[in-house]
This record gives sequence, C-alpha cells and structure tokens, in this order.
Amino acid sequence: MTASLPEELVALAHVGEELAAGATLAEGFERAMTMLDKRLGAKRSALFLAEARHLAVEVAYGMPSEALRPRYGLGVAGRVAKSGFPIVVPSVLREPMALADLAEPAAWRGHALSLVAVPVSISGRCVGALSVYFEARGAPSFGTRLSVVQVVASALAQGLRSHHASAPPARVEPRELAPFEYANMIGTSAPMRQVYEEIGQVARTSATALILGESGTGKELVAQAIHANSTRRDKPFIAINSAAFPETLFESELFGHERGAFTGAVGRKKGRLDRAQGGTLFLDEIGDLPLATQVKLLRVLQSREYERLGGTETLKADVRFIAATNNDLAAAVAVGRFREDLYYRLNVFTITVPRLRERAGDIPALAQYFLEKFTREHRRDVRRISSGALDLLAGHPWPGNVRELENAIERAVVSCGEPVVAESHLPEAIRGSAPRVSTERPTLAQAVADLERRMIDEALRECGGNLARASRRLGTTERILRYKSDKYRSPPR
Repeated sequence: MTASLPEELVALAHVGEELAAGATLAEGFERAMTMLDKRLGAKRSALFLAEARHLAVEVAYGMPSEALRPRYGLGVAGRVAKSGFPIVVPSVLREPMALADLAEPAAWRGHALSLVAVPVSISGRCVGALSVYFEARGAPSFGTRLSVVQVVASALAQGLRSHHASAPPARVEPRELAPFEYANMIGTSAPMRQVYEEIGQVARTSATALILGESGTGKELVAQAIHANSTRRDKPFIAINSAAFPETLFESELFGHERGAFTGAVGRKKGRLDRAQGGTLFLDEIGDLPLATQVKLLRVLQSREYERLGGTETLKADVRFIAATNNDLAAAVAVGRFREDLYYRLNVFTITVPRLRERAGDIPALAQYFLEKFTREHRRDVRRISSGALDLLAGHPWPGNVRELENAIERAVVSCGEPVVAESHLPEAIRGSAPRVSTERPTLAQAVADLERRMIDEALRECGGNLARASRRLGTTERILRYKSDKYRSPPR
C-alpha cells in the first residue's frame, strides 16, 4: 500500500500528478508544495525564473513573493540560476548568502529552516532556480532533500517546457567569476557539506586551524574560505609553502631580514608575517618544515612575537594561523620528525578535505566549472562536456584529486576543436580507466526509482542488513522492503 512507503517516495510519486492537476503553473505549484510541506516539512518554497540576467519570483508557497529579493548572480537563488549548480544551506539564519535572498531577514527569526536550491533547466539551459526551505527538525537527510528537490525541479521543467516550446533558444552568456565565499566551493556531496559546516564553525573564531588532505584536494581553497568568512576578511591572506624553500631562505621569507643579516642581504626585507599583519598566514605543507624552524614557529604561536633575521627588535604578530599538510603529523611526531608541542599548537581545529574519489557526485559540477574557466582563459568556443566524457570522468579513480581533474579539463579544452568535449579529448589515463555506464537521461519515474533504491541501500547498510530495523527506519513493512530489495537486486544479508 502507498501509505506504507517512505514519505519521500510518497511525496515524489504525486509531484507530477499535483502539478498536472493545476489549471495553471501557479495552481499546480501550490498543490505540489502543499503536499511536500505536509509530508516532508517543506514550509516555504519559490520558483525563480531568469531572463536577460534578471531574476524574478514566478510563484511562491508559504510566503508572499515580496518576502524575497532575488538578484541574478547574488544570494543562493541568484547563484544557482547563474551557475546551474545546486546549493545546500544547513541553517538559513547562519548563512549570509541565504539571508541575502530575504527582503526582511528579521521576520524569519524563530524559524529553524534549512535551504535546498537547485537549477531548473530546459533543453540543457538553466532557466531559473527552485528554492525549498525545510524544517530543520525531523527533516530528511541533506542528501535525500537534495534528491527530492531535484526531482521536483525536473517535473517543474517539464511543465515549463510547454510554455517555452515556441520560444527561440536564448544566447548563453559567459559567466563571470563571483567573489570568493566558502559556499561558492564546488560540491554538494555529504563529505563537502561536512567541510562547509566545519569552515563555518572555525571561521567565526580566532582559533588556529589545521587542514589535512591528500595533495590536490584543495586545502588552500579551504584556508581561503576560512579567511573570507572571518572578521579578518578585509586584511591580507598570505600563503607560504614550507617545502618550497631551503631552511635559511624559508626563515627569511617567513620572518624577513635586516640589512647585512647574510651575504646578499643589501637591505631590509619584510617577511610573510609582516605582510599578513591583521590578516591570515597560511602555512602550506607544514609537515615538511625543518625541526630548527619548527622551534622558531612554535615561539610565534605561543607568544605572538618574532624578530627579523639579523634584527634585535621584537615584533608583534597580529596574525591568524592556518596550516595544511598531506602528511600524517601524528606519525611524524612518533618518529621525531615533527615537534609534539608544535603539533598540539597547530591541531586546535582540524578539517579533513575529502579525496575526489570520495565525492564522485561532485565531479560533473567541478568539470563544468573548470570548462568555463579554461574556455575564458584560452579563448576557446567549447560549450559543454559530452555525456560519454562525463561518464569517463565519473569512473576514474583520481589519484591526483581535483588538481588532476583540473589539468584533464584544461588539456581537453586546448585540444578540442569542437563545441563539445568528447571522450577522445580526455587524457589516455582517463579513457582507459573508467567503466561504461548508461548515458540515457532518466525519466521522472526512473529518478524516483533511483532515489528509492539508494534509500533502501543506505538504510540496510546503516542497520547492518537487519531487515526489521531498516523497514522501521524507512517507515514501511518488512514485506514491502523485502519486495523492493529483491526488485532492485539488493537482497538484505
């Protein structure tokens, strides 16, 4: 019986019916959102449409249209409509970018809401955005909410398509790079949402942060995000690679030097600490710092004081420190390659950046971002990546992480003499590593089935394969769950 199915699936099963039942788009939207509100706690929602770089509220639910102030390229809705990428905001009242969408943010106080915004596309062209505000308590997981809203947006696009069928295709304008914000970082996977939450937690403080992750995962980008969302955002962000200089030269770069401090020191030179005053100093590859220099850095962290090489004046360091490494610092401490006291000074708040293979769902969005970046940089007329090429990218193990993906897309843009990046334009290492998957665009029914399959797999995995516990978690019966599991060829263990 339908009533025994999970609420998410019951809601999705009726989205198309509710939209079709309305005599107008507004009426269908109202009916569909009322149902999502009742079953999933989608308290407020709005459909935005974009035209000629102008964004307007087409229809809203749970609030008047005047409660929103959409601006193309700004706020959550504006950025989604411009970029074509979804954004998830765990807490609306704690995210300035989400508050920028509201005409009167103060009127939303007392409402614990999260936000999921996804693009609405017709024939591959982003024509707007769908923003859905969920109750924070008792709501489905972020991954489930995102999947639900994406399916709803797909259904809305089908309704809109008939209205736009006779309209000529609009010219796609090149997108401009937006000012940096951590919510601008590419990816909505669960590991990246965890990183966003941790960035938000530490950015509001003055605590030292330690960023861990493999080479090429984007550790410096995380450091920039912390700085950009801190009270020091208007001051310098200065980076130094601990592995890029010999020991003596590194100290000169970090602390600066006075005239005559060493051969060739013909005048005073300000170091990175001087240049970072009032701002943030990012120490990359901190695990490769020589032991002798580690002692001097420890003193700066403890006392916030330092001297230039060859100098006697004690200087104050009004600097926020962020360090990063791809090494196991705890293991380095154990074998004596890294000072234990410095390790504990740095390890105040740790953020681990996931490997690209752990966030494979973000690959299409990352690839599109790099495509746009390099088409501008190399002045090439390359507009999109083929489905076959995206399949190859999704199946590659990415030992070089995001940096490897960036290099692969740049190579593809340079070698591509057509408007579309094909499989043949990708490096041989990628062409030979990825399995083939279906490139057929899913229907609404297929999207619902895919969500159902993933929810069942996730529930069985979290419940250790226990059928009874998994069925209770999904709000269904053991009989229906067993039937569905057999249907999707994932029988419980």
